[in-house]
Amino acid sequence: MASLKAGAMLTYDMDQRGEESLYAYLYNCMRADIENGSIAAGEKLPSKRKLADHLGVSIVTVEGAYRQLIAEGYVESRARRGYFAAYISSSNTRALTKEGGVAPAGTFMPDAFEHKGENEPVFSPSYAFDLSKGQLPESLFPLASWSKALRDTLTQEPASVLVGESDPLGCMALREEISRYLRQTRGLVAPPENIVVGSGAQTLYNLTVQLIGRNRTVGVEDPGYPRLRRVYGANNVRLSPIPLDASGVSMASVHAAGVDTLHITPSHQFPTGIVTSVSRRHELLGWATEVPGRYIIEDDYDCEFRLAGRPIPTLQGIDASERVIYTNTFSKSLGSAFRIAYMVLPDHLARRYRDELAFYSCTVPAIDQLALARFMQRGEFERHVNRLRTHARDVRDAFLATLKESLPQGSFTVAGHDAGLHFVLGFSEIDDVRFNESLAENSVRMPSLREFSMSENDATNRSRYVVQYLQLSTTQAQAAALAIARAYASTH
Repeated sequence: MASLKAGAMLTYDMDQRGEESLYAYLYNCMRADIENGSIAAGEKLPSKRKLADHLGVSIVTVEGAYRQLIAEGYVESRARRGYFAAYISSSNTRALTKEGGVAPAGTFMPDAFEHKGENEPVFSPSYAFDLSKGQLPESLFPLASWSKALRDTLTQEPASVLVGESDPLGCMALREEISRYLRQTRGLVAPPENIVVGSGAQTLYNLTVQLIGRNRTVGVEDPGYPRLRRVYGANNVRLSPIPLDASGVSMASVHAAGVDTLHITPSHQFPTGIVTSVSRRHELLGWATEVPGRYIIEDDYDCEFRLAGRPIPTLQGIDASERVIYTNTFSKSLGSAFRIAYMVLPDHLARRYRDELAFYSCTVPAIDQLALARFMQRGEFERHVNRLRTHARDVRDAFLATLKESLPQGSFTVAGHDAGLHFVLGFSEIDDVRFNESLAENSVRMPSLREFSMSENDATNRSRYVVQYLQLSTTQAQAAALAIARAYASTH
């Protein structure tokens, strides 16, 4: 994927793109050249218009490539100065290009199956609008196609397979489908032999602790997911809160804390919405290889729902030293009651799992695993995700548009709205206590970022709130935004 310079201009043969879109090909070319140093760190890139004219493509194509490179941290946008290549360390990582053996970060799955109609009203016992839970609406669960997959499994699979003892790592048919799906959508090469299926992410975290040992100090993101901290605490694992900066977990804090394991959500941090930059990812991998036995647990919990641009590449996909354990779950896409999750182990840990933990039976019934494998093989899962992504985008857009119309200009900020199924809403010049009381009076539950912090006196995240919206319809999203605006107005 070579680049030739003509003055300050980049030259790529766009006719070599094959079946890739123009935008995806340009993004891959520039990403590879930044990785290998052909585009030097700090080098100023051409303006969107100049590069579009030079390559004979539309400005929209260049805008899409630049936007994705910025989202992943390969390019920096500097106000009134233009675009510049970021510094990327290449140590301890595998090549990111096709020639290096790792697939691209992912591809768009067309949103051709748009959800029609509104959902039934969603109410909690106390709030008309509970924005603390991003649960799949019942009306969006693919009941018909799932029922068919389940019926076909019961009638077509041999009885010995349905009721017999399955592989401790999970049914091979499901692991093969997960492997295919990860390669296709996340650019992650995950052999089925390295995949472990379990009944939810919490079960897999318990197994991970047993696999890598309890005598560890685990660094967890702060603010972060409270239940994760409780899982590790129940396993008598020492915890250390790691604060965040604009690029992800703070490396200075990681080193100062003396942790030997990190549990992070690099593609879409919960709850801040931060996307870990590519430079920070390389720093993390460098940290992991400095001392034997260090590991990073990569929690990719809502990776399917990036609402703009391409999926962010996985950390395990660029790990050349077998230090990253990748985890994901079907709970976000198929509902919280759908307790199937999986992890992808590095080769040496997969061997250790079979040697030391294979006495555990797989915690997911074979019937459910085989039905899900059939569901995925038929393309039903990807179609469902496309429908759900369209629904999420529509709800988010309705929510933000109504906020913009209803609140004073400059009174609020929005962060992380493209990265996944929640965003962070920040307010300026509000009395937190009065505003929270007013939210309750308007029947809105909208948790503060401080509720996710391990620090009792977290002033950094004051006046910032986490909005989870998947459970709403567009009409409900508009009503929730109006309720928030009323709560804001009553405090001013």
